Amino acid sequence: MKKDSLPYVLGFMLAISAFFGTGVSLVHHSTKDMLARNEQMHRNRTIAHAFDLPVAGRDADAFAAAVEEHVRESRLPTDQRNWTVFERTTEAVETSETDRGDIGFIFQGQGVWDLIRGVIVLSPDLETVRNLRFLEHGETPGLGGRIEEDWFLEQFQGVRIAWDRPRDSRLIIGTALDPDAANRVDAITGATGTSQALMEMLNRDLHNFRQAFQDNQHTLETES
Repeated sequence: MKKDSLPYVLGFMLAISAFFGTGVSLVHHSTKDMLARNEQMHRNRTIAHAFDLPVAGRDADAFAAAVEEHVRESRLPTDQRNWTVFERTTEAVETSETDRGDIGFIFQGQGVWDLIRGVIVLSPDLETVRNLRFLEHGETPGLGGRIEEDWFLEQFQGVRIAWDRPRDSRLIIGTALDPDAANRVDAITGATGTSQALMEMLNRDLHNFRQAFQDNQHTLETES
């Protein structure tokens, strides 16, 4: 068969497609369990850092054990969303007026390039941000990607949520009339879009979560 004939070209293309398609499928299948384990480890590590948990080691089992011992995960379904809720079950804040430990939930929204998801931890009365960590984002490395750097994340520790202000300004990332406002953190220089997107998703999810939590906190469905 001539190599420039149509049957030869089609047969060659089919053979190449089948070869590489089979290879990709085999790689995907053989690494599926490993990817799932790595994803679970990243999730546990993010939760452990967000709640500042004591972790006896640096491997996957250590982070899993810390989360299992100190944090209870629940579901809070509403008409608009099925919230993932975390509650610290040990070392609750002594000054709290409730019997609850710190409360966290997964926030999410559209960044400049892709979905941003993270865990935000609040005081039991939902008035103060304890910590914030990211599960995933696709922002530009060196610009918006700096949202996961310690200097940026540490700004959120102790920030007061201005629940008495309009919904879009309860947390401020960037400039404000009062640069020392208790509900403000610095934005990332050169990444205005990411900072603005993060501020919008946090304010939106804080508002919706507080409403859902206060309406349904006694009926949280404990995850099995």
